[in-house]
Amino acid sequence: MSAAVAASAPIPPPPENIPVRIEKLNPLAFPKGQTLSCELTGKPAMVSLITEYCTLHFASKELAKVAWDGILCKIVHVMGKVLATPSLVGSEEERERRMQTVTSGKLALIALCREEAAAHVVKGHFELAIPAAQYAIRFGTSVYGEGSVELVPSYLLIAEANLGLARYRQAEEQLTLANWALLKAPLCSNALRSQLRRNFGRLYASQSKFDEALRQLADDVYYSSLMVGPEHIDTSGGYFQMGNVFYSTNKIEAALAMYDKVVDIWYKCVTQLLSADASFDLPPLGEAKGAEGVEVLSHIRKRREECVGASNIATGESNYVLGLLYQYLGQVAKAAEHMRLALAIYENQLGSEHQSTKDVTVSLMQLEGQL
Repeated sequence: MSAAVAASAPIPPPPENIPVRIEKLNPLAFPKGQTLSCELTGKPAMVSLITEYCTLHFASKELAKVAWDGILCKIVHVMGKVLATPSLVGSEEERERRMQTVTSGKLALIALCREEAAAHVVKGHFELAIPAAQYAIRFGTSVYGEGSVELVPSYLLIAEANLGLARYRQAEEQLTLANWALLKAPLCSNALRSQLRRNFGRLYASQSKFDEALRQLADDVYYSSLMVGPEHIDTSGGYFQMGNVFYSTNKIEAALAMYDKVVDIWYKCVTQLLSADASFDLPPLGEAKGAEGVEVLSHIRKRREECVGASNIATGESNYVLGLLYQYLGQVAKAAEHMRLALAIYENQLGSEHQSTKDVTVSLMQLEGQL
């Protein structure tokens, strides 16, 4: 791929309050035998989503609304230009330059669609994530070809969204497509292999196929460890899902051991990020990863409360690490709330002179100073 294509410019932000309306299609308005297909499902279109930039067709009003809210409101102003067939007029050099511009635009659209889909998944807006990822697949297919390995991240996003909606058959279809693409690309990254195995693990766990789920999650941890190491927060997601499987099969000690591993990894990561002398090459936590950490640590705190009690030191540790993460994310009030809960448990269980209690006290004093 040429440098001009690789260095694709970001999509410009859309104008505010783009006028949009959804109208029922009139079959008599089209030549006999001509049918319009839905943008996302391929089924016969029943409605049109109309803007000043372009008109798109969908199988239902509900699907059109979800597609608009999920992604189209952010890309419809450029779709016509990007998807237009480049002119064949001009010299070979001019045609090549126009083709590179179109491809560059598609790459930018793919990146934005994936980014929006991932953000929707993190926020639990699973319905909105699906059309965003579907458009990423559509643009990606036109650039890379059908079933290419570059489409795998989008397949995985749709699978995650369907898992969140308990649509297990649809999730399995997307994971199967991703698996087939990876089988054809033996040199693909271990990060993609890890994500695929983790989603298969979640799928099988939801179907109560616990032995198969554990096998998939073990592969997830293996591939992630090859990529970033066994003590990285990316790898900790595999330990967390294994803990959930053990909990579901009533293997409480094994579940708690997995949860301990996850909390320890997040503690080391966040304390390094908060440290004044943190290494400059330590990448910051993005919004999605920070939200994932809050969700995971909150879940573990709840499980620890259920298994060992609300006043147990392990529960206090969960509150402390959650407080540190909220502090890093700039949510000072929530951080202080969890620090107070942790301090009460540490003082009761370890005493005020214990080093761990002192550490929590110092962290809480810093937060109250900010408040």
